[in-house]
Amino acid sequence: MTDEFQTEELLLLLKKISIDMETRLDRKLKKQDISGTQVYFLAYILRHHPDGTYITQLCREIGVSKATVSALVKKLREKGYLYFLEDPKDIRKKMVFPTEQLKDKREELLAQVQQMENEICRVLNLKEKKQLRELEQKMLLGLKKDEEVTP
Repeated sequence: MTDEFQTEELLLLLKKISIDMETRLDRKLKKQDISGTQVYFLAYILRHHPDGTYITQLCREIGVSKATVSALVKKLREKGYLYFLEDPKDIRKKMVFPTEQLKDKREELLAQVQQMENEICRVLNLKEKKQLRELEQKMLLGLKKDEEVTP
């Protein structure tokens, strides 16, 4: 097996894990008119920003473009899960907040996400989980450095 093939296989496995996570959540939420990606995003907000945060902060933290986060927030706002307020000092800055509807579903939603996370990671022990996290962070740091160099 060549290094190029191993790299391709590694990246395909990472993508498969990501797709599997979304598919599992999609199946669990089939009747709720919400996607796995949307649920995972809401879980992130509930876990890390229950009192609100800025869209630009979310972009930095999850590594997704502002256009993608804005589109996701717009869809979730239309479904009644999020709302935002403009910063009175700078109308370009928008702070995102969970609605009461989302807060009411908090425990159920986080339990579903936790169950899915446990299913996917059940074969790893704590040491392996930490090691995988460190490797993923190293890969992301490398990508970030590449972005800074590329015009």
